[in-house]
Amino acid sequence: MPADFARRAAWFGFFAALTSGAGQTYFIGLFGEPLRTALGLSEGQLGMVYGVATLISGSLMFWLGAVADRLSLPRAAMLALGCMGVGAGLLATATHPLMLLPAFLLLRLGGQGLCGHIAIVAAARHADARRGRALSIAAFGFIVGEAMWPLVITASLDLLPWRMVWAATAGVVLLAGVPLLAGMARPLPQPAHTAGDTQAPSLLRIELLRMPRFRAALAVVLLPPFIITALFFHQSSIGGIKGWSLADIAPAFAVFAVTQALANWLTGRAIDRIGSVAVLRYQILPLVPALLALVWLPPAAGPWLVFALLGMMSGANQVNAGALWAELFGTQQMGKVRGVAAAIMVLTTAIAPPLLGLALDAGIPLLLWCVPLAIYSALAPQLACRVIARHQSATPPP
Repeated sequence: MPADFARRAAWFGFFAALTSGAGQTYFIGLFGEPLRTALGLSEGQLGMVYGVATLISGSLMFWLGAVADRLSLPRAAMLALGCMGVGAGLLATATHPLMLLPAFLLLRLGGQGLCGHIAIVAAARHADARRGRALSIAAFGFIVGEAMWPLVITASLDLLPWRMVWAATAGVVLLAGVPLLAGMARPLPQPAHTAGDTQAPSLLRIELLRMPRFRAALAVVLLPPFIITALFFHQSSIGGIKGWSLADIAPAFAVFAVTQALANWLTGRAIDRIGSVAVLRYQILPLVPALLALVWLPPAAGPWLVFALLGMMSGANQVNAGALWAELFGTQQMGKVRGVAAAIMVLTTAIAPPLLGLALDAGIPLLLWCVPLAIYSALAPQLACRVIARHQSATPPP
């Protein structure tokens, strides 16, 4: 693959990941209060609508992930941003609670779903020798978005009504995002011509779910989003147990962002040196000391160390989860493979907050769920790599 394609795909991935922010929870969540006030909803009612939309979006990715294999990259980008732009426009004009479901659905499907999906698939597909570095650049777009968009939206809400902010978001996505991403994607080859001349046999989704190496990889890469979603959702309750105030937790998020970015950069280079399966053995190991620190460290040091280790794990997992599917299954059908994985990830993260909430309601001590998870985090990657080595074909995937 020419180096120019790899660079272009990496930066396409960065801007696609950055643009996906409008469909991410941290972006939409900033509008919770004005949405509840304008539409007369409670916290629970708004959360229920948002949860249903997210689950539908994740389920659709089970089938729609393959558009990254079937459509040219400019068309896939236009589809993703079109969904997101229409969703933003619907939210700007929502006058009834029922309008929130299609608005949230299109935002989540276009942003968190398709836009983030094609960002990673494009970077992995069009970079061979430096796939890790390309994926680290693409994944860095998510990190920049998490740091930048809340500041931009908060400042905008001080100046404009919330509906105008969403209308402006729709305009930026459709009038600036579509031409930018389509223009960056246009010179890149079609999906069928990016992984050599041989066409891989079509892989059925049910066959994929039966493959031991796919299930083994999922057992590792699904754990970080599951843990982080649960902990971040219940951060105030856990903070109360540990004696952390909001003033303690807020700076810890900055530490999380810094270590996530550092791990992102280092993991990309490690993938290019030793391969993504080798990196899989180590990528979630920071979770072991993080969970143990959550149990035993004193309040003063706890949040900083825990969030730093969670950031390391998240950054490494975010990059290698993209490279891993390409190494295990090739790039021709990576959209389908990653789409199935993404759909399962959405479903598992949807159940994470309720599970931890039930544990907290039942008064189960941190020790009884942190230590088993720490043991799992230490053992699962080693066992997964053994399963992958046993079942991976000796012939590299196309």
